[in-house]
Amino acid sequence: MNEITEPRQCLDRHKKDHVCQGPVTGQPSRAGTGTIIHRCEAGHDASEAHARKVRERYPDTDTPPGWFDPTIAGERWNDDY
Repeated sequence: MNEITEPRQCLDRHKKDHVCQGPVTGQPSRAGTGTIIHRCEAGHDASEAHARKVRERYPDTDTPPGWFDPTIAGERWNDDY
C-alpha cells in the first residue's frame, strides 16, 4: 500500500524573526521522548544554539555556578528528585 503524505513543515515556520532555510528533516526531540521534531536546517541550528545556552547557564555539575544563591528559595543546586 502506497500512502501519500504531505511534506513535513518546519516547526518554527510561524516564529517571529525565523526564516526557514534548507530542507526540513526530522530529528529526535531533546527531551528524549522519542518524538520526531521536523525543522528546517536553520531551525535545527537555532534549537541547538538555544540548548547550548541553557547548558551553559545550568550546567550538569555538582558545583553550582556563581550566580546560584540557595538562600533565595531554600533550594539546593544538585537535588535528586
